[in-house]
Amino acid sequence: MDQQNQNTPRKKLSPDQKFKVIKEQMTTKTSISDICKKYDIVPSQFYKWQEKFLSGALEGFKKSDDGPTKAELRKIDEQEKRIQKMQSAITEIIQENIELKKNLGASGLL
Repeated sequence: MDQQNQNTPRKKLSPDQKFKVIKEQMTTKTSISDICKKYDIVPSQFYKWQEKFLSGALEGFKKSDDGPTKAELRKIDEQEKRIQKMQSAITEIIQENIELKKNLGASGLL
């Protein structure tokens, strides 16, 4: 490195900008050296960002493949129990309705 590069403050990129740099390289197949020149970063920094990018993607896949969490399973179980109670209540109401209609029909009121 020359003297000027050592005294130049490092460029700080936001996470969104880092994401854009890695994504651009992957989608455009631009060489890493060209990407590094374009964004004024060193290749070692690019590779660190790339590693974080890829490990984050892997974590995203792991989370989606794990299925529902314990809290989600509990909520599903509670909802299934509520549905069963409602179905029982509906069945009971229908049976009472049928009985009332039979009784009213037998008494000549219908």
